[in-house]
Amino acid sequence: MRKEKSWIDKAYIYHILVDRFGGDTDQPNGNRFMGGTLNYINSQLDYIQGMGFNTLWLSPICESKNYHGYHITDYFSVDHHFGTMEDLRSLIENVHNHGMHIITDYVPNHCANTHPFFREAITDKQSRYRNWFYFREDNTYKCFMNFGELPKLNLDNREAREYITKVAEFWCDAGFDGLRIDHAIGPSFDFWKEWMTIMKKAYPGKVFIGEVWCAGLTPELFNTIHLKHKWEKLHNGISQEELQKDYIGVLDGVLDFRFRDIVLSHIYKGERLTKNNELIREVRKHFNNYPKDFKLLLFLDNHDTDRLLYHCKGDTRLRDEALSFCRSLGRPFIIYYGTEADMCNQESIFSGKPYADLAVRESFQVGRPQMRKGSTTKARKIE
Repeated sequence: MRKEKSWIDKAYIYHILVDRFGGDTDQPNGNRFMGGTLNYINSQLDYIQGMGFNTLWLSPICESKNYHGYHITDYFSVDHHFGTMEDLRSLIENVHNHGMHIITDYVPNHCANTHPFFREAITDKQSRYRNWFYFREDNTYKCFMNFGELPKLNLDNREAREYITKVAEFWCDAGFDGLRIDHAIGPSFDFWKEWMTIMKKAYPGKVFIGEVWCAGLTPELFNTIHLKHKWEKLHNGISQEELQKDYIGVLDGVLDFRFRDIVLSHIYKGERLTKNNELIREVRKHFNNYPKDFKLLLFLDNHDTDRLLYHCKGDTRLRDEALSFCRSLGRPFIIYYGTEADMCNQESIFSGKPYADLAVRESFQVGRPQMRKGSTTKARKIE
């Protein structure tokens, strides 16, 4: 699958968790909707572009039972907490008028257990939707990473496959320039082959980037994902590098978790990153594992990880060195919202505490003090 040069090659991406961008900063953060909206994002495009960004990545915008958007209950509507379809069209139009691009999350692997199709399927074994999911004889079912509230879709079922493909077409038709594919290792490679053939024929200028991440994938979860050389991975473990390489020729590219691991390993060693020859050598060796037309989207943190400043132990100079290093590589690079405001979790989100990830999903309003005392957001270049 030959991929031409495209806008994504020069993308500098601002990653927004929609509910938190413009959310209520006066109320304690919680596992609930906090008030961020599409209209607020629209009102801040000059701020975002003023920092040098030319692309937005929005978390899922579909109707969902949870603030983060990954528990989808209606794939074809904008969550009412975020706004309306008209609000979305206005945002996309304004983004394009600014000479920018915009992508959003696409969640094909699972839906919420409150989705109407699943509710019918679990209560009626004769339902047409029964085979859209993976039910066992005792009426339990496969799900995403053992989260029972997220039943896994059976995309080898023809109707389910066509439905979830139409979802992607719908949001591309709405004007998005591409999709970030959540948990891309969930659906089968056969699904992706057919899906990409359809999508690239209809939308040759759009890009489709997979989240391909091995974190937390213990052997008992292998039956909920699709892997190449599964037997070998089961016995020898999963290499993040090899997992990403499995998607060469499958998707346009992947979020580069391996690159993140390399950079953070040098931070953990207490090294500075400017003119760090060993770091440069490791990164070049990593990049050489991929063809030039396979898109590696670089990043150092997101909504599922500790913030970069946490890894830097609050050292903003080291944080800036890391960002400058990433920008110097001439590849697509993503920065998570709030980085410009020194937002930082105080303890790791992998502490085992319930909803610990809320610490990296704080509400954010431009110009208001954020996590660090006295810090305010300013439209400055993030280099």
